Amino acid sequence: MVKYVRNNFFLPERTIYQLDDENQFLWKEAEEDRHRLHYEKKWEITRLFEDDRTALLYLPPKEYECIRYETLKADKYGYVAVDSKKYSTSPRFSNQKVVVGVTYNSVKILSDHYEIIVSHRRLYGDESKSMNWQPYLSLMAKRPNALKYTTFYDQLPQTWQSYLDACTLEEKKKALQLLSTLLKEHSLETANKALEMASEWHHPSSDTIRQVFHQLIHGRGYRETMQLNSTIPTMPLAERGITKYNAFFHQEGREA
Repeated sequence: MVKYVRNNFFLPERTIYQLDDENQFLWKEAEEDRHRLHYEKKWEITRLFEDDRTALLYLPPKEYECIRYETLKADKYGYVAVDSKKYSTSPRFSNQKVVVGVTYNSVKILSDHYEIIVSHRRLYGDESKSMNWQPYLSLMAKRPNALKYTTFYDQLPQTWQSYLDACTLEEKKKALQLLSTLLKEHSLETANKALEMASEWHHPSSDTIRQVFHQLIHGRGYRETMQLNSTIPTMPLAERGITKYNAFFHQEGREA
């Protein structure tokens, strides 16, 4: 069977970029191939298979999960090595042993009760390291000033970098804690879109970003700002920071 698949579907050699997409394509090819005449019996392969199926045993009721489990020790940075590739775990597992479930397309870091802590896409080719920052964000929220010195900060969209730079220390703690919560089940792209929408008119709080995020997730979408009656006076835009105070004291010092 292996030789048949190799000769009929993998020669000449294929270049595969997305394994799941390739599996779908191969499935379609295999479905079409069964209508070919058998080289010896001169019957369609699908008809010969129906004759064979009557003699097959029943498949087991429980699906077989093709996965291997390993107990690996994380290094001082919290990474474990699987087939020479590094995968992040969580800060609390630094220099600790963890259970790792390895499949053809994923590497899952598991607790002692086999609950998923972190899930990674399995690396192939030139990629050597996979980092899931979500478990580390809660730790960063305790020391937000150290964020700029992490590789995660460089990977953040410019919108989030600018927002965090404009935050006070307490706002930055809340923003990092919020981002940690959002990234547990959703992508960074969705969190970035929520921040862009929340920042349209002002510097938003973490609660504002959370509210817009939930509107996106639950299908309510973006809500237009209410148009006020022209009789209501417009207010000047409030600027953040103490620049004007600094300029005032500087001027007072010169007059003295």
